[in-house]
Amino acid sequence: MDNLKFEISTISQNQLSKVKEILNDLVDIKDWQIAPYIDGYLVSVRGINLRCYAILQSLLSIGVNAEKLYEE
Repeated sequence: MDNLKFEISTISQNQLSKVKEILNDLVDIKDWQIAPYIDGYLVSVRGINLRCYAILQSLLSIGVNAEKLYEE
């Protein structure tokens, strides 16, 4: 199972609801969590064959900029 983490900046409650809808609609994502993080939110997703670009584009389509975090 793949794990990816993204940082999104502070967004409105309406946009946060849309992010949750996007995460629920992407078929490759099996589990996700959103938590407060520095100046925004940390989005953690788990799934099989996750496509980072597809997730980023889906978020961008609702006006949310996200940045993939790299783990060391």
